[in-house]
Amino acid sequence: MGLKCAKLRRCCCLSCPSCLCSRCAETPQAAATGQFKVLLLGATGSGKTELGLQLSGKQRDPDDRGPTNGVRCYRSEGGVGDRDRDGTGEKVATLLLTEVGGSADMQRIWPYYYAACHALVFCFDLSESGDELRTNFDLLQRCLQHESVRGKPVLLVATRHRDGVQLYDVEHAFGLEQLARSTGCPLHLCHMSDGDLWQGVAWLQRLLLQLAPKLAQRIKYDVNLQSWQQRKRSLLSSGKLQRVHRQRFRRGHRRLWPMAQATHEVTRSQSHSQSPSRPQTAPPAIFFVRPAKS
Repeated sequence: MGLKCAKLRRCCCLSCPSCLCSRCAETPQAAATGQFKVLLLGATGSGKTELGLQLSGKQRDPDDRGPTNGVRCYRSEGGVGDRDRDGTGEKVATLLLTEVGGSADMQRIWPYYYAACHALVFCFDLSESGDELRTNFDLLQRCLQHESVRGKPVLLVATRHRDGVQLYDVEHAFGLEQLARSTGCPLHLCHMSDGDLWQGVAWLQRLLLQLAPKLAQRIKYDVNLQSWQQRKRSLLSSGKLQRVHRQRFRRGHRRLWPMAQATHEVTRSQSHSQSPSRPQTAPPAIFFVRPAKS
């Protein structure tokens, strides 16, 4: 897998087998348009809400200017009528975007959304300082290294401008090419400007349509595994799983006597046939140890 930068004219997908660049191969047209769940993530103040509203074609409420402390949902058709944004005339996929807050507390619940998503859109503020950008891309690296995100398409969106800084500078400064190769995630880097953004969205839609069967099987497996892991943790915390194992594999304790004690017990049972330890209706002496003849 490799990185595709919207600012570069040449293909930089690094011989990716799923490369959708027109210079490499023609994209197979999907049989039908599908809906895909896309997770919209980023640090607090990175512009996630602004991006979600722009993709869904809505305006933000003037009274709603605070950071997202929860979840917001958007729907992006990505086209006008039967034509997509880049004018190719092909049917496009519908993106069901789920924005999750980027605070430290909200970042703890991000992994619970990874299994059910088809792709990831990660926002970062290009106008921030170098240390803040490093923190954001460290957060991106932890997301892509998660077992439920590896191999899924990722769209990186720079939400603001910074004088003298280009997207290819970000690519080389933070090792995005190596990150794409190590995690197996196809990456596309673009800016939030209208034309650049919709080219990135079109790339994501075509890739999702091409990988739809594989992603469906992957999500089914990941969701089932996540459900089992949560159930297992619940059983372990309540102690039910341990009790089930003890009942299932319980084995009766056997009392082993030395030979001398066994001989004494047999002799005593023969002399006291009416022993209270043995019922009168029981068959006489089914199991006993005969003393060795001298």
